[in-house]
Order: sequence, then C-alpha cells, then structure tokens
Amino acid sequence: MPSYLNTEPDLDENESIVEEYPSESYLVRRDDPEGSVPTFTFHTPARPIIEFDDEDRARLFADLYLALGGFRIKEGVGPNGIPVTVASSGKAGIASYMYSVWGKTPTEIANTLEQDRNRVLGYFDQIRSRADDVIEAADEAASPPGEAG
Repeated sequence: MPSYLNTEPDLDENESIVEEYPSESYLVRRDDPEGSVPTFTFHTPARPIIEFDDEDRARLFADLYLALGGFRIKEGVGPNGIPVTVASSGKAGIASYMYSVWGKTPTEIANTLEQDRNRVLGYFDQIRSRADDVIEAADEAASPPGEAG
C-alpha cells in the first residue's frame, strides 16, 4: 500500500516494517541485537506506540484498531480497563482486546465471557475479517479508476 503522507516510523537497524495498514499505521518488528525474542510495535499517528511480545497479539490489536476505526486508551483505563469504543463493539472486540492487550489466553477469555473457547477463536476471526474488509476498501479507494479489484 503506498504511503502518501510520509509518516513512516523512524526505524533503527534492528527494526523493520512487517505490515503497513491504512491511515498510516504500521506493525514494526524489533529484533534484539542480543538475539533474544523480537518485539512488535503498532504505530499510528493518532495514538502512542504500543509494544507487544508476540506477533499474533500485535496483529490482532492492529486488526481490532482497523475494524473499529481506531480507539483511544484514556488515562485511568488502567491495565484491565477496556476503551469505550471497544467495550461498545461487542464480544468480538472485547475478546480481541483481552487477548491482544491484556495477554489473556482464549480459555481465560472464554471463562470470563462465559463462552466456549472455540467461540472466542471465532471472535478473533470476525475481527480479522472486518479488518480485511477495511484494508480492501482502502485499497480500492486508493486505486486509479478502472484498476480496483
């Protein structure tokens, strides 16, 4: 996806862009020069950088952010709070936030939401699918006339 606003994150030699999303958002991988496990950060102009120890959790957070059109983590939300936009989006959003930000397992989320574990995994798929729809629509909108598809 082309970048028109030149807002790519400043990267050092240990960082690389894993994924570029609409709205000048990026998932960045940072390899530890000491050779330990890499970390992942989600960059977007509208919010502080968020760091993850796991790529799957980072990708689901990015998908949730796209699927909901963005959201803010306000002061006072705390480590176990959920932003209003996420909370009002339904169980799929809440489950995805619990997994990506809180680091809960699908089984823990299922117990909290009183759902089956497979239902929770289905919620993750719903969020990923909604994010894919957002990406596809952004790609089509950015395509010159007659080239969308």
